Amino acid sequence: MSRSFQETQSPSGDGMLDLREFLQKVARRKWLVLAVMVAVASLAAAYSYSRPKVFSASAEVLAQPTLIHPSDADPLDNLSMPTEAQLVRSTQVARSARTLLETSESIPDLVKNVAVATPDNTQILQISYTAPTAEGARRGAQSFARAYLAFKLDQALQAIERVSTTIRDQLTSIGTEIANIEAQFEGLPIDSAEYVSLLQTRDGWESQRIAQQTQLSETQTLSTDPGQIVQDASRPSAPISPKHQVDLALGILLGLAAGVALASVREQLQDRLEDASGLRRALKAPTLGLIPESSMLRGEVPRLVTIDEPRSPVAEAYRTLRTNLLAACKLNKVRTILVTGARQGEGKSTTAVNLAVALAQVGRSVVLISADLRYPRAHALLGIGNEQGLGQVLLGTVPLNAALIDTPVPNLRALASGPASEVDEPAELLQSDRMFEVIRDCRQADFVIVDGPPVEPVADSLVLADLVDGVLFVADAQQGTRAGVARARHQLEQVGGTILGGVLNRLHESRTPTAYGAYENRNGLLHRSKYDHADRELASLRKENTTPRSEETSTRV
Repeated sequence: MSRSFQETQSPSGDGMLDLREFLQKVARRKWLVLAVMVAVASLAAAYSYSRPKVFSASAEVLAQPTLIHPSDADPLDNLSMPTEAQLVRSTQVARSARTLLETSESIPDLVKNVAVATPDNTQILQISYTAPTAEGARRGAQSFARAYLAFKLDQALQAIERVSTTIRDQLTSIGTEIANIEAQFEGLPIDSAEYVSLLQTRDGWESQRIAQQTQLSETQTLSTDPGQIVQDASRPSAPISPKHQVDLALGILLGLAAGVALASVREQLQDRLEDASGLRRALKAPTLGLIPESSMLRGEVPRLVTIDEPRSPVAEAYRTLRTNLLAACKLNKVRTILVTGARQGEGKSTTAVNLAVALAQVGRSVVLISADLRYPRAHALLGIGNEQGLGQVLLGTVPLNAALIDTPVPNLRALASGPASEVDEPAELLQSDRMFEVIRDCRQADFVIVDGPPVEPVADSLVLADLVDGVLFVADAQQGTRAGVARARHQLEQVGGTILGGVLNRLHESRTPTAYGAYENRNGLLHRSKYDHADRELASLRKENTTPRSEETSTRV
């Protein structure tokens, strides 16, 4: 038995996306990508040309602060451009603009078409208006600019008028008070106290009148200039929407992205194993078994269908696997078999235990070794303890004969993995001389089935592949990929492993052959719907088991 081991890395073993491989996949689907791109671009073009045209025109207005005194040091402090921009879109300005436009359009609809920009560090209001026609856009922008200036001027004049009226009313009242006081002066001596008091009162009112007259004069000088239109709205030469070139370019880009995504998905779906031919091409070895999807094989501890449900299609599938495997082993003189897969959860332990039971059921003596020292499950399927096992044998704390357990299945003995917590470095233990001796000592049985860990996550099975006669590779039809199987196959071949064949798990019932023991009821009689080569081989193997057999010698020992 050759025991050399060389750990290798698959070209894509790092799990990173290979850009070149991705581009190759897309290139294989170039016509699909092109078709999707053309379809999306056509839809974008149809949408673009079906949309109504929208024109936009802009007028620029220089805003000025109103109601300020000419002597103010910095009148621009009284001007807030965000407020002025909001004012342009106010209801009052829109109402004036509607009058100028001579339209019956509602105020909210008019305001929706107006946009105002205020360039930084300027007093400029850029008033834009959108409309279905070029002339409508020009008239709208110009009307809102004029309406804004008119509203600002009217508001300033009204404010000055209100203040002036109030001051005039106050001056009238003051004049009346002064007249009443002057009337009281008649007949009073100039040097009398009452005369002096009335004189002081009149002087106070005179001071107020002078102050109010000054305030009235200042009010008349307040600025009412709202600003001016510095750039009239011009008639736009082209619509701003739809932009056919932009829409078409976006359609092409989106179509290209959608085409690449669809091509990638199609490639991923096509990369699924799905059937026996896909596994055979990826593994470059025959497919020895097709296990249909079944709820009995799911859960934390799947059922041992070869014992619990011996008449089920799943049990029949394992018997067919047994038949095909026996034929392959006879041809290649194989007695020690490693059962592994690419990834965890593809059913390798379930397959290993059911296969071991199926072999024992036809009278072959079998030793099942649970060599998955990280996540062991074989002992749970068989319903045996896991207090000690392979790990302790390899550590030298328990002899092999003490660790081997007779199972409830005749002709089947099992070597559990033992507690995983007691094993620190599984790969080193499995590569040790002691593991070589364990497999050699177990070869007293007709077959040694080794349940190994998956290939991609850890190197344990790569070590074991060099210690056995052949490898049975288990893949999941619904989750496994041909690329994953190919990577695992490449790693196994690099360490000298001989792949006997593959087992495809969880195969959809539409892809399972009717030779899984399917029966039909015709004319009240149960009869087999199809006979295949596997059934005839099974009968010959049972007959062969009744005659003495000479000890087979493997070329690997």
